[in-house]
Amino acid sequence: MLSIESKVIIFVIICMAVYFIIATPIMNDDGFHYEGFAESLAHGKLDFKSFYGFQGLSFFAVPIFWLTSSIPSWQAGSDISIIIASMIFSLLSAPLAYLVGRDFYSRAGLPAEVSAKAGFYFLILFLLTPYPYTTMMRGFQEAALLFFILLIIYASIQKKIWAPVAWAVGGIVKPFALTLFPLFIKDFLPKRLLRFNLMLRLNLNMRVVWLFVALTIGGAYLGASYYQTGHLINNAAINSYQGNFDAGNPPPLTESFTAGVKGFLRVGANLLLHFRKIMISPFVIILGALALLVPLRLNLNMRFNLMRKEIVLAIVLNFLLVGSLTFSFSKYLLPMTTLFALASVSYLLKYRWLMWLVLLDSFFVFLPIWNYFGNSFWPNIYIYLLPFWAAIVLFLLSEWKKFQLWINDLRSRLSTGKFN
Repeated sequence: MLSIESKVIIFVIICMAVYFIIATPIMNDDGFHYEGFAESLAHGKLDFKSFYGFQGLSFFAVPIFWLTSSIPSWQAGSDISIIIASMIFSLLSAPLAYLVGRDFYSRAGLPAEVSAKAGFYFLILFLLTPYPYTTMMRGFQEAALLFFILLIIYASIQKKIWAPVAWAVGGIVKPFALTLFPLFIKDFLPKRLLRFNLMLRLNLNMRVVWLFVALTIGGAYLGASYYQTGHLINNAAINSYQGNFDAGNPPPLTESFTAGVKGFLRVGANLLLHFRKIMISPFVIILGALALLVPLRLNLNMRFNLMRKEIVLAIVLNFLLVGSLTFSFSKYLLPMTTLFALASVSYLLKYRWLMWLVLLDSFFVFLPIWNYFGNSFWPNIYIYLLPFWAAIVLFLLSEWKKFQLWINDLRSRLSTGKFN
């Protein structure tokens, strides 16, 4: 017999799968580069010179390209293997989001029933983050990036030995995932680091080996790219308003960064202004910031404090990195917004009526993304809002038991005539 948690997760996965099937993917912009790299790799050629940048998702698209190319009735899918890979990662993100929310608050000391509700709430916030699963229909990588962000957070919560590898792979999907290393790095530093010379006392153990593997993955990727292109990867967005990006002749790395407050003001705008096609409700960002700055006492014995310093440090690193870029977009803040969303669940658990405000505010997150991206892929806005409707249903289901208790209490009062 399936548990209610399993049924809810299956419901969300089915909804999202139907949602993706209804859509009409149209490759655009960077998607051609990611797809081109995947197809080149599928034919045995690693080609950084023609297809520039961070191509982590393309490695996962190769088996999909092979499979769809080998079956005649599926060959249309071979041209969008990168999008199909993103769909798979997005579907896998649903159960992962639930596990992250549940286990994070379970380790914070909440009872099983409340931590399960935290899992549901964080799953709702995943559904209310439309940018990744919308723009993947044009070949963007943010759906895969979100999966690896969630995987890094989950591994950090559970203190998994493979956390650095998830971090490294996420980093070659998009380098912004690398700002999450504070979540797990202290578990991989030798315990004697504070007392003895690290070089003399470092004992190779399994954690150090896994950390070495992670660094090797990143180093091999950057090394191969440098060997083929003759320069380090920079921010392709610096030429995004000056015609097509020339993969063979990129600007110097230093032009990717700039000094000044403009970039940091842009970060604030990309967190809080709906029309900039932001990741998640600004109200969630505010609640998450409050939870980190003013931790709530969720029960008599426990104040929300789990990994708070590590989360704040990761957010600061994401802020500093993106704020220093010459050009940046809201999608670069996905690590930060995911952490804010996770922290905001503490307020949503304490004051459940706040979820209605989150849902209302989220509609205005969906709307600009529909106007700019979504209308190209889905037939109408009502279908495009399917994850939004699913989030509302999921919230109502999470409150069903409370609603039943209220109904039973009302019936009891009506039958006895006691309303005091």
